[in-house]
Amino acid sequence: MKRTVIDVEFLAKKSLFFRGQLGRWLGKVVLHLLAIDRINWAYGRSCDHTGAAFAEGLLKDFGVDYRVGNAERLRHLPEGPFITVSNHPYGGLDGIMLIHLMAGIRSDYKVMVNQILTLIEAMDENFISVQPRIGHNTTPSAAAINGMRETLHHLRDGHPVGCFPAGAVSMFSCKTLRVRDRQWQDGILKLIQVAKVPVLPIRFYDKNSIFFYFLGLVDWRIRSLRMPYELFNKKGQRPRIGIGELITAEEIKQFKEAKALGDFLRNKVYDMPLPTTFTPKTKLDIQDKTI
Repeated sequence: MKRTVIDVEFLAKKSLFFRGQLGRWLGKVVLHLLAIDRINWAYGRSCDHTGAAFAEGLLKDFGVDYRVGNAERLRHLPEGPFITVSNHPYGGLDGIMLIHLMAGIRSDYKVMVNQILTLIEAMDENFISVQPRIGHNTTPSAAAINGMRETLHHLRDGHPVGCFPAGAVSMFSCKTLRVRDRQWQDGILKLIQVAKVPVLPIRFYDKNSIFFYFLGLVDWRIRSLRMPYELFNKKGQRPRIGIGELITAEEIKQFKEAKALGDFLRNKVYDMPLPTTFTPKTKLDIQDKTI
């Protein structure tokens, strides 16, 4: 297994610009400027592990000790398939925390992720690659269709799945002066309708840096370049995760339109009351319910 996520050799395969002695030097400069070399360092320290153990190693290197509100609800999860739906304020750290939390309870838990994250080979067993909608393109790609099929197979085999229905990191809105997900994708909402399994809302209460969202107002591509830094500027912080009440499959069946279901689930996440107490991840006492 590779001990890096993105290295100079990867860049050279993608562009002639990074080939040759000068190109390799420029590649190293780019990796350093974008903090990808720091990502490679953290990845190399933990890539001998998988699942929750791998995520645990990353969180230690990032200096992040998240806390969970209403953690007792995690003791009453179904033993069969279910889906978690979450907001996506971090664009990276939230996925790591989600896998650490949920794969620690169900090692067969998988998260639907962007194709770029499949470069993290140590997380293969917990990832399902799904290409999200970009811009105004409404035609699903082959990768998206295959990802949806794999997700349904995983659920029908009795395993849980997690998703970020926005398919992209949350944005700052000048209109509402809030950080919120973009519109949740119809494809994921229709999958939830077809799956007919319970749904667990999970909310991440905290956010990236103000500078990150400012860059998003300039251009989303510039904001994306900042993403690796956002994994390392949370050191000493204690992000808060809220666990909502499980929504039964019967409740999901009541929604015939994807938009109505999306509004319902989105409200379940964003209107989730702030828990009065939070349990540090190091003190969670939840039994592994993997079948």
